[in-house]
Amino acid sequence: MSSECDLRNSARRALGCPVTLRLGDTEYCGETIDISAGGVLLRIQCPLTNGSSVDYTIELPGDAFGMLIPIKVNCHGRVVRCSPAPGQAGQDIAIVTDDYFFERSQERPVQTTA
Repeated sequence: MSSECDLRNSARRALGCPVTLRLGDTEYCGETIDISAGGVLLRIQCPLTNGSSVDYTIELPGDAFGMLIPIKVNCHGRVVRCSPAPGQAGQDIAIVTDDYFFERSQERPVQTTA
């Protein structure tokens, strides 16, 4: 049993999707490691510290939703943990998501035939 207290209140799912994080006028590109209803764990090269307020966009695979293009989810949250990425450049950033919305696409869903 771990000696650390697990404060998560929703299940996490491993999901590697592109993410763009914005700090002021600068954008940083990275990838999600896992995601839940309450937050996300990112791997990114970005100068963040605990408590930072961040805006970021996750690109979910469109084909999982019957779309030809990625589904963009714009999020706002706060950093709750930063740690060096194991064996890689950058860091792993845990973010609690405070707000999010889906970007609207002009694309229509892919029609499937039975």
